[in-house]
Amino acid sequence: MDPDDLSTKQARVLMDYDAVLPNQDHYLFVKLQILIVYRLPGMDPEFVMAEKGGSRGKVPISYLEIL
Repeated sequence: MDPDDLSTKQARVLMDYDAVLPNQDHYLFVKLQILIVYRLPGMDPEFVMAEKGGSRGKVPISYLEIL
């Protein structure tokens, strides 16, 4: 995914990703789930924002296959 591309895409989770960050919500994305992903301006190119069923969080791009 091009770091300058801010459009919304779908991605498949390649391996489970579970994150608990200080002062933020817990989020879990499970292998083979399909997520909505996008970048925010200035975001680290190794990460995307991902959403599924009301959960949202920053996920390493290496855990995803962009569809």
